[in-house]
Amino acid sequence: MNAIDVKKYKNGAFDFLQQLIQTPSVNGEHNEGAIVDLIARKAGELGLDFVIYEKEKGRPNIYIGQKNLFTSNNELLLVAHSDTVPTGNRETWDYDPFGGEVIDEKLYGRGALDCKGGIAINIYALKALYDAGYQNKAKIVIGVDEESGADSPFGLKFVLEQGLNARACVYTYGGKLQNTLTIGHRGGLRVWVHCKGETAHSGSREWQNRTKGASALSALIKFINEVESLHLETGESEYFPGYNTKLTPTLMDAGSGESLVPDTAKVLLDIRTMPGQDNLEIVAQLKNIAAKYETDKISFDIEIKNNVAAVLTNPKSQFVLEAAKLIREVYKFDDSTKFKGSGPYNESYMLIKSGIPTIVGFGPQGEGFHSKNEYAEVQSLEQSLEFLTRLALLERF
Repeated sequence: MNAIDVKKYKNGAFDFLQQLIQTPSVNGEHNEGAIVDLIARKAGELGLDFVIYEKEKGRPNIYIGQKNLFTSNNELLLVAHSDTVPTGNRETWDYDPFGGEVIDEKLYGRGALDCKGGIAINIYALKALYDAGYQNKAKIVIGVDEESGADSPFGLKFVLEQGLNARACVYTYGGKLQNTLTIGHRGGLRVWVHCKGETAHSGSREWQNRTKGASALSALIKFINEVESLHLETGESEYFPGYNTKLTPTLMDAGSGESLVPDTAKVLLDIRTMPGQDNLEIVAQLKNIAAKYETDKISFDIEIKNNVAAVLTNPKSQFVLEAAKLIREVYKFDDSTKFKGSGPYNESYMLIKSGIPTIVGFGPQGEGFHSKNEYAEVQSLEQSLEFLTRLALLERF
């Protein structure tokens, strides 16, 4: 098949990315309705068919492509998500996080890399394929609520439940340009550990004599001290160099008054796991430790918030091998492309577990992922468009 000249689509992708950044869609602050309305209007303007899949009112997922291809497994699927993380302290930003300002060929704003850059590139890659007569080579899904923990029942998971299928997938995050191909990610387990005790006045004789009161906070601290020394390491994986299992307490809340023995305390444990580990076995270990600190006045409850498995697409699959070859051609690398899994997790596991080989990346290049001054390099949009359109046209995977 003839390659597509994507130069004429770069400006459209840039303009649309700027509009997407200027439409805030911060998870927990806005629902995704406004941003998906913008995406649907753009799809309509470009002559691209689309269907809305909505489980939670005001939080629509959008499928873009020929409607009869939704359940087909012959096309390349391009995926992105429409929500973003918060801006953090806006005073630390040098530019308005929702301004879409361009400084020195860098487009600044929340979502430029994660994941609005991917949205803009996907839509214009599909437009380029449509214009060249290849309407049956690719399709897009843009999901909601990814930033809540990558396991939302309202987003990509819901769309897959409707029968979405594909030959292979690119989850189009942006980031730094490297000669690597991301083929999976570590797992993620987040659990709230709740501890209940008995309150008492901290200045009372009953508390002094231990006849009344039991500090939930003290019990929880003992629990945390033990779980932080829990041996969870599995040994390094070939595809996760420098990574291992990691448990981190990230949020904590306790007590209700300065002179009251805390009768409630809770901590959020963020646990990053490796391929082959069973997240529920870790939960069982946590429950066993908690049981050691229970008394007639102290009790524990462990609540799973997020449970994401570690995954890898087969590094020897034809799709991965052809994508690696194409990376070298498009991005002009001389050496062999390395395969890796990412430390943070994302929704790729849903696709891989559904039998859809998935790689991650090929949104715009840039920096500021989940931090201040997030930006996309304007000149990189063309390479992303070239990679995705050429990948969609490959016959060998």
